Amino acid sequence: MKQTPLPVSDRVVDTSTQRGGWSAAGRHNRYLRAAVDFFYAETAFRAFTFLWLYWAMAKFELLLERPRVLYTPMNAIAESIAPVLPAKPAFWAVLCVAAVANLAKIFCRQTVWLQGLLVGCLLWANLVLWGYGFLSHINHVFLLAHLFLVWVAVEKPSNNSPSREQFQTINWFYLGLLFTYTLAGLWKVGALGRKLLMSSGDVHWLKPEAALYNALVSFRDYDQPFPYAQLFLGYPWVWQIGFVVVVYLQVASVFAAWRPALRPWVGFFLVCFHLLNQFAFLIFFKVTCLVLLCLFFPYSWLLPAYRRRKLSPAHAAFQGKFLAATYKRLYANGEEDSFSGFEAYRQLWVDTYGYAAGIFYLPGINTAVSFFMRVFRGGSAG
Repeated sequence: MKQTPLPVSDRVVDTSTQRGGWSAAGRHNRYLRAAVDFFYAETAFRAFTFLWLYWAMAKFELLLERPRVLYTPMNAIAESIAPVLPAKPAFWAVLCVAAVANLAKIFCRQTVWLQGLLVGCLLWANLVLWGYGFLSHINHVFLLAHLFLVWVAVEKPSNNSPSREQFQTINWFYLGLLFTYTLAGLWKVGALGRKLLMSSGDVHWLKPEAALYNALVSFRDYDQPFPYAQLFLGYPWVWQIGFVVVVYLQVASVFAAWRPALRPWVGFFLVCFHLLNQFAFLIFFKVTCLVLLCLFFPYSWLLPAYRRRKLSPAHAAFQGKFLAATYKRLYANGEEDSFSGFEAYRQLWVDTYGYAAGIFYLPGINTAVSFFMRVFRGGSAG
């Protein structure tokens, strides 16, 4: 596809003092990519929502086979909006309203009240489905995503005008989702620290037998055979290292909210985390995995909507080495993106390899590599 050039100008714009080295053209491309990715992510998510509504109907049919007396709302909200198990026509009516609102939002993305109505229907249905003495959190990412969509509206790429405000709104959307994983990671750190400081005799994840014990409990609860004992007994260090890696990725995941190139990697890591839990510990988060796939897939990598409207640099140049390295993109109107140090390498890799280079935006990599460059090369161009 032909890419849109910038208007030609004789004036060279000095961007050396701009935050992050971004010119107006560079910022436009960032905003455009984020908007394109989010538009298709939301569209895929709404398609999945129809599947979720079908699943909710099927599960409710199973619940009707239980004695109604077993229905027990789990909190004050459930007691106020769903105090008793609703009749089948009422439940189906609410899901139909949700389906209509979800469909309408595909075509009327600026209509806030439709999303609010959809959120209310989904919350009510979820409370009904989990009103039997146990309120699962397997749908928390699904429900939170719909809640945060109340404040985000991105039209299809041909009608959308990317802006800084829209870009920030998208980032806040992902911040809300990923913060739940960061909290989970911080909880693990706190729980582990407490046990270590108190010299507790309780099993924690750094003990060799921790993974085995957790797996045994889960398989016993589900009354399933346990054929993987050797994986836990023979390689306990894998699970110990894996715990540290998982905690790091969970705590660090919130940083991807403001680093779009990192988001697909974080989404991939979180899906792998849930699949590993499902395989090893029978902890099922199927809905969450599908939601993550919908919302974190790099659609602009495959679809032409981004390439059609991207402002392509007329020239790009990389010079120097290590901390003295520089990378510049020069656009047709004289505007220039300019980066130095390790950020120069990252921007070059992103331009060359696309989202594959996003992994270098994990927290700590810039600090570690820059420290290595400073210590072993003294920042010289070499």
